[in-house]
Amino acid sequence: MHAPLKHTVEFSFRRLLRSPLILVLLGLAQVGYAQPGQRGGTRTAPGALADGQVFNIIEWDGAVLPPVYERSDQRPLSLDDVRKLSDSGFDNQAVIKIIEERRCACDASVDALVALKEAGVADEVIQAVSLHALAPNRSLFLTLSLDFEGIGGAPDVSAKARRGYLYLIIPDGDRERVFIGNLQSILAGQWQADAVVDQTDLLLPKKVRRVAFASRVPLKTAGPKKAMVFTSTKPDIYTSADIPQADRAGLQEYLFEYPASSPLQACSLQALYRQDTLLADRWHLVRTNFQCEWD
Repeated sequence: MHAPLKHTVEFSFRRLLRSPLILVLLGLAQVGYAQPGQRGGTRTAPGALADGQVFNIIEWDGAVLPPVYERSDQRPLSLDDVRKLSDSGFDNQAVIKIIEERRCACDASVDALVALKEAGVADEVIQAVSLHALAPNRSLFLTLSLDFEGIGGAPDVSAKARRGYLYLIIPDGDRERVFIGNLQSILAGQWQADAVVDQTDLLLPKKVRRVAFASRVPLKTAGPKKAMVFTSTKPDIYTSADIPQADRAGLQEYLFEYPASSPLQACSLQALYRQDTLLADRWHLVRTNFQCEWD
């Protein structure tokens, strides 16, 4: 469904919900969008904050993931489904009944409805599409999960880190949504979704600290998108144009299609950091994985 530039990503939201991390996250759902701020020592530009462009993920502490989406046996229709039913000779009332029962996960904009009319779809069927289309996607649930893998044999995962920041940038029309995590603050703090996973090996036992932050965030423009993930020592990156050349070498990109409407809107970024074997306060970003689920 979505593919990074170099590899294909598949995502199972149910598998994520079964992980030990999610047991820590269960609680009362947060209402509304995440509010960016300055907790944890991360500086952000006042203008970017006011516009809802830059988000300090530490502010999301205590939020929860969206509830499990229970799929019906039949998915909502698409515009192609509506056209196909109309072209196949189905009675208009039969098509309308199907739309009423299954809804339409589709673009119900004026241009889309005009395209249905030009394709020969009956007026009453077009009216049913407009009436029963799912609400347009204007936001999504975003989860950032960070794993800190300690040194083998160490009793605990170090809580110290040099100055560093994890960034996720997602374009949204003529703006970019920037999500930032201060590694020093994350490792030094205690969070609602904060657990140690024992990765014991017979030869080299080690522990992994898993911290996650989640919230519903605005993403208003549908279409193809390219998410960018990278680390930097700069706390003041507000757009992709601010990314230093030195940080671009390690930048990872993920392509995904953001639908105009969908039953579910959920994306997740997983990042694995590994502690340096010589310098306890130095962490290396080993790999990341960005995944989404829409139905």
